[in-house]
Amino acid sequence: MCNNHRSMILASLRERSGAETNVWDRSAIRYDSRMSTDERAFLDAIIAAPDDDTARLVYADWLTENGRPDRGAFIRTEIELARTPPTTEEDERRRRVLIERRDDLLKRHKAVWLKPFLPFAKDSAFERGFVEALEVHASTFLQSAEKWFALTPLTRVRFTVCNAWDAGSASYVWWAERLFTSPLLSRLKVIELEHLQLTADDLTPLAAAPDLSRLRELVLAVNNIRNEGAVRLAAMPQLQGLEVLDLRGNGISDAGARAVAQSPHLGGLKELRMTRNPIRNKTWAVLEERFGDALTS
Repeated sequence: MCNNHRSMILASLRERSGAETNVWDRSAIRYDSRMSTDERAFLDAIIAAPDDDTARLVYADWLTENGRPDRGAFIRTEIELARTPPTTEEDERRRRVLIERRDDLLKRHKAVWLKPFLPFAKDSAFERGFVEALEVHASTFLQSAEKWFALTPLTRVRFTVCNAWDAGSASYVWWAERLFTSPLLSRLKVIELEHLQLTADDLTPLAAAPDLSRLRELVLAVNNIRNEGAVRLAAMPQLQGLEVLDLRGNGISDAGARAVAQSPHLGGLKELRMTRNPIRNKTWAVLEERFGDALTS
């Protein structure tokens, strides 16, 4: 890519990332003082529009020209891999080449590339060249998420624990309310909250969240939200963009299932998981009528 074209794109990215500042209150983010203005502009643009590959590819070229060719090659390789589904034999051959190249680059550099996110990121956390998924304690996420959001387009978080030992009080502290009232959740496309002993009361602050417009997948399997929690979720207009909802194993019976089936906000679901709940066949048929093949058994 010629320098003039890159300069024009970079100017556009700076303007775009500046426009996002008011949305995300990026003044609170602690930037790396060693990072150049150009690199900061690239990362801001990538983080602000995680589904757009344009900034990623221009950034990959910039990395190659500024002494980090392997990092640039890794981004380009993962993007090409994501754009090459295994539909033909030729595609399969190309994918094998790309996977081998990606694995080689990751083997040589993952210690450095994953370092800001350890021990909460795995090799599989990379998506189109950047760490996009973490598995983390709720308290750690609230304490460190701003730093992570400044470095990568983080879109998926699996929360592993919601209680933490507090040495001062010599007791466990429940972090669910602080987590669900945090504006940081508005940055995520996937929120996984499986097996955390959550109740309907814990969902109250989530139901009051002002912005979950990016959220596409919500996993609440194996908790204890029961009918009250299902009713609360069904009444949330913030879930209109949701595509996957996992409510398995929550003690939800007919009343909660009917609330989900009648919800005006869950019409976009492509997958609804409701098994391992005491729902009668008659009510299950109501769910099938509403959601069709999206209801998984």
